[in-house]
Amino acid sequence: MNLKGEDVASSVRDWLKEEIKKGPGSKNDLGKFYFSVSIGTLALFATLLKFAVVSPSLDAGTCSCFLILLLSSGVALYMAIPSILRLNADTELYSAYNKMIDSIVVQTGIWFAFWITGFVVGTIKLFS
Repeated sequence: MNLKGEDVASSVRDWLKEEIKKGPGSKNDLGKFYFSVSIGTLALFATLLKFAVVSPSLDAGTCSCFLILLLSSGVALYMAIPSILRLNADTELYSAYNKMIDSIVVQTGIWFAFWITGFVVGTIKLFS
């Protein structure tokens, strides 16, 4: 099998088109997963802070834990909103793909920062 440059370029172009089509779907799936992790963590801390602490209270540490975890779930919900990528003849596929992937990476980083902060604050509150 002898591949020519045109064959390779055509296959890469087709692969890139498929990746661009699937890209927003993976962002939505990640958003749904992150939302379930955020809400599950929030529910876990709400339960543990209610039953594992001698005298449960709604002080600044508890409120900040809940607020930060709600912010992480808000970022996850934003990621779960379906996005529409409009392509036309002038759209460069590689730059559109990179822009989409960069957006997913940034939003994942923001979600993780909120989630890990809420998790740490909740853990500190739980064990203090």
